[in-house]
Amino acid sequence: MTELKIRAVGTGLGVELPHDVLDQLKLHKGESLFLEAMPDGNYRLAINNGTADEQMTLIEDYMHEEDA
Repeated sequence: MTELKIRAVGTGLGVELPHDVLDQLKLHKGESLFLEAMPDGNYRLAINNGTADEQMTLIEDYMHEEDA
């Protein structure tokens, strides 16, 4: 587990990600990272690799077909 410190950034707050975490996520300056709310009240950081959106759309479509 990696501890992230909350710091002042401009007029707001932010967290700094260590280089090893950025390397593991294959993220670079200017790219997006998403904070996802989980059903149990926790959060997770996620990268958007393009296929996740497609998979969620397919799953949601399938769920709606099952309801019909």
